[in-house]
Amino acid sequence: MSKSPITGVVVPVVTPVDAQDCVDEEAYRGLLRFLIGAGVHGIFVGGTAGEGPMFTLGEWERMSGIAFEECHGKVHLLGGALDTSTSRVIQKARILATIGYENYVVLPTFYLKLKLPDEHLRLFGECKEAVSDLNMVVYNLPSIAGSSIPIEVMCEMTRRGWITCCKDTSEDMAYFGRLVSEAGPLGLEVLIGSELHAAEALLKGANGLVPVCANFEPGTFVAAYEARNDPEKMKEIHDRITSVVHNVLLQPRSWLSAAKYASSGLGFGSGNPVSPTEPLSAAERRQIDLFLAPSRSASRVEG
Repeated sequence: MSKSPITGVVVPVVTPVDAQDCVDEEAYRGLLRFLIGAGVHGIFVGGTAGEGPMFTLGEWERMSGIAFEECHGKVHLLGGALDTSTSRVIQKARILATIGYENYVVLPTFYLKLKLPDEHLRLFGECKEAVSDLNMVVYNLPSIAGSSIPIEVMCEMTRRGWITCCKDTSEDMAYFGRLVSEAGPLGLEVLIGSELHAAEALLKGANGLVPVCANFEPGTFVAAYEARNDPEKMKEIHDRITSVVHNVLLQPRSWLSAAKYASSGLGFGSGNPVSPTEPLSAAERRQIDLFLAPSRSASRVEG
């Protein structure tokens, strides 16, 4: 599956946990099976939504192994190797290779942000050299990493053959447009991570979506991808996506807690985030339940 281009809806899957912040294996397997059954094209494990950097290394490896068992050969499978230094990223990438992964995702190292183009090239170049058998997917997320990967660095890595796919969650559509127009012709597949820009990005040539809201409403995003050549249909879907983001994801406490709670409403885990992230308040939970109730009732009737 991963030998083909990484396109379509790639879900940055949340990770259900127990009271000790360990992976709830039964709930996690259930969520992965639900998403695959809903027709998504890929699963991204251990990213920001998956709280990958927040687990102990042993629990992160356990999470990655469970996902491999459920997803390998069925959909594109991307393992997050997100950490604070090149050596830590390489350590995780090598573990993913041992498990059997073919794709791993690298975010610019955080805590001490990268400021220079040479620092980005040093990180990604050392990762590529150390784990050359895996496909490295580059992840641009300035809000977490503290720095944005320069367009010229993206183009240079593509020219050098280090990467063929990236995920952009910069929320900067001018940056995204340059990625598509400048790096795309060099052979870079560009995935968009922002729900609110999903429709615009698909119509402008995005190769796929990486939407956290697909954890609890995957059908909407599969429909968006299928409508990428139909502007009229896309407008209707965009309206629904916008409503979902504003009524579910944009809670005062945490978008991550909101996404996990919404997926727990489908029967997958407690909905609690890994400490120290704050769970939702009772009022926030009620708002999400009320908003999602009609669509879930309709799904039960159709099923």
